[in-house]
Amino acid sequence: MVSDDPARSLEDALARMRFRVEPVRCALVGFAAPPGPAALAALGDGPGQVVREGGETTLLVPRGALPGLLEAHPDARVEDDLAWIRFEAPMGWEVVGFLARVTGALAAAGVPLGAVCGYSRDHLFVNDAHLPAALGALRELFPEGEL
Repeated sequence: MVSDDPARSLEDALARMRFRVEPVRCALVGFAAPPGPAALAALGDGPGQVVREGGETTLLVPRGALPGLLEAHPDARVEDDLAWIRFEAPMGWEVVGFLARVTGALAAAGVPLGAVCGYSRDHLFVNDAHLPAALGALRELFPEGEL
């Protein structure tokens, strides 16, 4: 079982880290309009994220929300079939280098990804086509870390 006490150093985070591939698949959706109430509702129970910058809205949503978003934003760009990799051990904000270590290992394995930082945990999103390579790299980095 993972402790609720956050890791305070990179070494502690790496030693305690466990990861899992969540069963839900996600989509990344980009469009020009600001996010309205329907777009925000598409976040559901997550995973979800909204970024508004440079005249573009980007939503990370459960795949099931995609049809409604595309109906409301038919010109949206979509990156679909994203697997959600959730890192379990909570980390304090003073931890330096966790994502650098993880994304470096995935880059070396040729895995493109998106990263989302929650308050306590980090998450990765990789296309299903790259999931086997991503899992291979993560299993090497965290030999006993897969849940």
